[in-house]
Amino acid sequence: MKFKNSKLFNLCKDNKFVLLSFFTSIAIFVLIMFCYKMIPFGDITILRMDLYHQYGPLFAEYYDRLVGSGGLIYSWQSGGGGSFLGNFFNYLSSPLSLLIVFFGHKNTPEAIAFLIMLKGALSSGTFTYYLKASDEFKKHNALSAGFGLLYAYSGYFVAYYWNLMWLDGMVLLPLIVLGIERIINGKSAKLYVASLTILMISSYYMAYMVCIFATLYALCYYFGKYSFGTKIKDVAPSEDKFTQIKNNLKTALLPRAAGKFILFSILSGGLAAVALLPTVYALSSCSATSGTFPTELSTYYKIFDFLANHLASLKPTIRSSGDDVLPNIFCGIGTVMLAILYLYTKSISLKEKLSKAVLLVLLYLSFNLNYLNYIWHGFHFPNDLPYRFSYAYSFVLLIVAFKALMKIREITGREILNIGIGVSIFIVLVQEIESKNVNENTIVISLVFAVIYTIVLYLLNNKKFQTSAVASLLFCCMFAEVAIADTNNFDIDQPKTSYTADYKNFRALKEKLDSVERTTHYRMELTDLRTRMDPCWYNYNGVSTFSSMAYEKAANLHYNLGMFGNYINSYTYNPQTPVYNAMFSLKYLVDNSNKITLNKNLYKATYKADKFTAYENLYYLPIAYCVNSDIEFWDASTSGNPFELQSNYFESATGVKDVFDDVPITDVVYSNLLDFGADYDTGLYNYFKEVDGEPASFTMTITPKKTENIYIYLKSDNVDEITVRNEAGDFTVTQNTDEEYVLDIGEHEAGEILYIDVPIESGDVGYVDVYLAGLNETNFKKGYEILNDNGAMEVASFTDTKINGTVTADEECILYTSINYDDSWTVFVDGKEAGINDIVKVGGALLAVKLAPGTHDITFKYNARGLVPGAIISVVSLLILVFIFVVMPKMSTKVKTKEEVVTDETTITENEETVSVEVKTE
Repeated sequence: MKFKNSKLFNLCKDNKFVLLSFFTSIAIFVLIMFCYKMIPFGDITILRMDLYHQYGPLFAEYYDRLVGSGGLIYSWQSGGGGSFLGNFFNYLSSPLSLLIVFFGHKNTPEAIAFLIMLKGALSSGTFTYYLKASDEFKKHNALSAGFGLLYAYSGYFVAYYWNLMWLDGMVLLPLIVLGIERIINGKSAKLYVASLTILMISSYYMAYMVCIFATLYALCYYFGKYSFGTKIKDVAPSEDKFTQIKNNLKTALLPRAAGKFILFSILSGGLAAVALLPTVYALSSCSATSGTFPTELSTYYKIFDFLANHLASLKPTIRSSGDDVLPNIFCGIGTVMLAILYLYTKSISLKEKLSKAVLLVLLYLSFNLNYLNYIWHGFHFPNDLPYRFSYAYSFVLLIVAFKALMKIREITGREILNIGIGVSIFIVLVQEIESKNVNENTIVISLVFAVIYTIVLYLLNNKKFQTSAVASLLFCCMFAEVAIADTNNFDIDQPKTSYTADYKNFRALKEKLDSVERTTHYRMELTDLRTRMDPCWYNYNGVSTFSSMAYEKAANLHYNLGMFGNYINSYTYNPQTPVYNAMFSLKYLVDNSNKITLNKNLYKATYKADKFTAYENLYYLPIAYCVNSDIEFWDASTSGNPFELQSNYFESATGVKDVFDDVPITDVVYSNLLDFGADYDTGLYNYFKEVDGEPASFTMTITPKKTENIYIYLKSDNVDEITVRNEAGDFTVTQNTDEEYVLDIGEHEAGEILYIDVPIESGDVGYVDVYLAGLNETNFKKGYEILNDNGAMEVASFTDTKINGTVTADEECILYTSINYDDSWTVFVDGKEAGINDIVKVGGALLAVKLAPGTHDITFKYNARGLVPGAIISVVSLLILVFIFVVMPKMSTKVKTKEEVVTDETTITENEETVSVEVKTE
């Protein structure tokens, strides 16, 4: 009884259909989990693509930092170090992400699945709440719950559920739109400020797109409901024109609504400045902000294909290239039918219909025109995952459809049947024309539900049938459509055991190494990374990374040095040359593949834990060491031969030449290829097939002049895999060359005959670049001793944001570091801040500082740019909002109270005078 009388019970009762929408959304997700044998119904996780390689490991690191001692400012784990704050605000800053603390590191996949399920359910709930609270609808029933379900499991969610940081945009968009409507209608802006601020902090990227949409929606909503000259109240005419204009402006709705919308949008941004400003600075050094405005207008698809993409059970679009790049806009076949019927409703004004039509057309043009698409995506064309704002289109289509559903009795049964038949004919036409993304399931499911919705809407239109019963039936149809149309279009197949089973063994090995090193700040790498962000997953300091917030110049440098990577935001370690390992201060290599043999002259096996074997790099260098001043002019911008680039670095740093020897190609055997007809030493080969369309390959024979460690770098768009083998048949190694990288094939004897088999996978004409190098150990050791003995920094203290140590320079030199250059780093030499002219960007990517001869105390400090001024702006914005929302209403109340008191006193006096007069008259 107490619960039934409680506020919580009344709140639940008042929002029962919001809760219905929320929990039916969870039911749909549980069904998906069951169908794909996800945990707890099997061992499959929700991880895929970037969620597998990026977000999963980052969430694991976030958990470690929340429960451990690490801060959120800077991380040394991935990419050789970088702004964790940037990754945090790009991927992790949703308040819901904090729930990961209840799951644990090894259960990160389950935590992510839970968050995705929760965000889907919240999206359903907020849309249903919008329909309940908006003055345009004020409906709270089974139908509003069904529409919430259609919104939550729209095509956008099916395609991009695994980009869980974007789902906050779906969750908060209905509340932001509700806030906009309240501002325009003269109500409180609190909901708008709260929801927009939360989104700006949770996902600045989605917030940017929502702000564009919010502006368009505000304009369309205003002019769909009011006119340009709508007034709040009438004013008496004045003979003075200036006074009349002033009075009109004071009472006009448009400037007041526009002013409030702009003011509270700015204050929302100010409130979120503590997140936005540091993010802006972080973005300035990554690839996400690099782009060029298109010079020519172009479109991406035909209108017919766009219309066909409203159908059910479509193949989701996640790639930006190909013939099927269409926005994910499915949100129910019934929604499409009702959106058309919306035009038939007589009680809806023409200007409202036009405003919604204009908004939908603007969104369509934003999808299809490259100019607008570029602007919507932050003045940048996404590498993949196009049309990242398509849920806004689904939102508008759904509210248009729901408005038509509210007015269903204004539409004739014949009109409903005609639209149903028309939609069915269109579906058949799509099958005949074979539109993109459409398959047999699309046609069958769409056609079946077109018939079902036609019947149910006809019943709902007919007064003979009980409205509540038919509404419940329609809700069941929506639930069934989502369950049937969406379930088969998820891509979920990664087992948890392959992702987490070896974590315990690696941590045991890492803890052993930590105890030996008496620190955790040394760098190491795995020889065979499972994800692109293994350093974050396994909690070690490495050089591999894959993040939109990665330093673009660092990605350029690592790619040019022969790392596996995409040149813009990722680079992944594979066993590299000792020159590279010394450059980036790698203390240990941990072999987890059991497929390679590391050179005993270069690496020493130390500890083992199950499949993990730690090898100490015998030629390790610290994070900072003195190099020749020539390093300032080392040009690392050219890609091609990574061994030449590494050799140039080594010579610039030490003065020692020829750290690599040439490995001669002694013969080439061709299959269906013309002779290269070039000097084998160039490394650049163009090929031409003898018979077009037929398989082709070539085999290179290489013969080392002396016993040494050999490295291969092969680059070609036409080759997927190579095999290296020796004549004796006791050595074979294969390499996938989809993304080229330096291949360490180990030490080989002088005169040993080796073969490189290169099958041509595609193209009758193409190119293959092959570079070979042997490590000249004599020259390498000579240069290493110069660097290690004459200026290696002795680190005294090392934290996430501060490094202190001493270094002795024998002459004027440059203190090179393997720290990624970031303007947030400040270098202090003997307590004095190094000037801008003393700071050097090595290779355009790494931090270094000029030093005079002598012993120096060196300190590197990291202060995230924008964090302090952002916090100040946030505090000031908060104070302004407190004044507006708390102080001003109280002041207004006091003024009103005084006015009422004065009015009451006047009234009493007037009454007394009246009574007095009356008495005298008598």
